[in-house]
Amino acid sequence: MHSADNSQIKDIPSVISNALRKFVKANGSVVIFLILWIVASVFVRNFFSIENMLLIIKQAAIPTIACLGITVVLMTGGIDLSLGYTLGLCSISVGLFVKSFGLPIWLSIVLTLLIGIAVGLFNGVLVQYVRVPAFITTLGSGFIIFGLAQIISSGSDINRLPPAFRAIGITEFGGLNTTVVIAIVTCLVMYYVLHRSTFGRALAAFGFNNRTARMSGIKTERINVMAYVICSFLVAIAAILLTIRVNCAQPTMGGGVYTFEVITGAIIGGASLFGGVGTVIGSVFGILIVKIIENCINLLNVSYYTYQAFQGIVILLAIIFENVKNRKL
Repeated sequence: MHSADNSQIKDIPSVISNALRKFVKANGSVVIFLILWIVASVFVRNFFSIENMLLIIKQAAIPTIACLGITVVLMTGGIDLSLGYTLGLCSISVGLFVKSFGLPIWLSIVLTLLIGIAVGLFNGVLVQYVRVPAFITTLGSGFIIFGLAQIISSGSDINRLPPAFRAIGITEFGGLNTTVVIAIVTCLVMYYVLHRSTFGRALAAFGFNNRTARMSGIKTERINVMAYVICSFLVAIAAILLTIRVNCAQPTMGGGVYTFEVITGAIIGGASLFGGVGTVIGSVFGILIVKIIENCINLLNVSYYTYQAFQGIVILLAIIFENVKNRKL
């Protein structure tokens, strides 16, 4: 009787160890986030304050929405390099609709979301049915989108947007604005889509093995196209909110830098470049990691070029951490 009890007690450390291993493997970005947060709190002055914490959350809200979109595409094994340029097109579009054309706010938003959907449909059809590699497709469409944004705006920004339109994203509740609330709602919806719905299971199966998924009856063509549509739709939402935040519609908003930041957040969050793997929690914490690094660099008054180099180092370390973790755990 006592020997059985002793064996159970001896098994407790192994059970705890296995549980920790599973947690780290499933939530590597959470571990990285906690480490960075602790280090920054100790060594960076004014980092650990309520005002700064709220600032980081606000800064992370909009990129998180776009990051969820690219995560869906990465789960297919594809990529969307047109993301940042789609952001610029949707930004200048909503500015034209709501101010230059004087359309109702709700109609302006709907039309902008439809533009995002159209971009995603264009990319998805080329990738799935024309069989052009996603890298080439979205790189080319990105330049087309950038040119369209410049043409329709004549290269000019649209400033001083209507107050009623801006109120959608800047109204505050308990220190957090409605943009954060919209981001939280988006995360909840995407959590259901990716982790609780038939589409999410089919998406993961498609990313792991396209041929096996098709043989099992999954409509892989529809899944692949829908992934790009969802991505561009979420980018359109991010564009509207970012336009509200800066009170200016810009055809150059986003671009390659924004694309890099969002993809970085998804990869740090554990999304695989080879498909099949991606989580909402990982994407959220991936963007938070990027924003903590950015915040620390600003607080330390480090130059922008040093910030880029430092960010690149942290990104490489995070990716190496993910690779080692997946091999050994």
